[in-house]
Amino acid sequence: MNRIRRLLLVSAAGLLLDGCAAAGPALNSDRIEEKFGSYGVDVIVEDDRRRVSSLYSGSGVDRVTRTYALVEFLGDARPEFSDEHAAVMRGASIGETFRRSGWSIRKQTLFIGELEVPAAYTIVGNLMQIELPDNLAVHQYLFVISREERSFSYARITEVHHPEFATQADLQAWYGEIILDDSNRDSIHDFLGPPAAK
Repeated sequence: MNRIRRLLLVSAAGLLLDGCAAAGPALNSDRIEEKFGSYGVDVIVEDDRRRVSSLYSGSGVDRVTRTYALVEFLGDARPEFSDEHAAVMRGASIGETFRRSGWSIRKQTLFIGELEVPAAYTIVGNLMQIELPDNLAVHQYLFVISREERSFSYARITEVHHPEFATQADLQAWYGEIILDDSNRDSIHDFLGPPAAK
């Protein structure tokens, strides 16, 4: 009887791992929680077209932004994912929301690099609790969702990572080949826009 129970548990674990793999790559939320022991998301600015958020670890004075993310929504939410989009607009984690609803997730990389973030980007420095200027890893990608043989490009996401969380080498190891765009962007300003006025 114990042998049968063990076989069932092993089979169930295998199915669970297969299901996680089918849902797509590890998310930043997974990696942050694994590395730092906690994860949360704060929406800093949001409207119908874009959202700026802090993916953080810790709490209170120990809260540190591990990923500063600029999300540009690509068109209006379709009926197929309107519930998930509504949850995102209420401040939910994008990757976790779609994965929990059974969507497979793919990050189609547009840019991986290391760029200097000038001191004028005070919000980034304050949230990450680091002194700027500093060279930080940047990842820009299309967030693609798939289910029932249909795929949608949901958003273009630009992420600036805390140096203790992810370097350029880490991003290359996680996401593999880089599909470089042809916009010749070589400044953080080209990704995030001008720093917020003081």
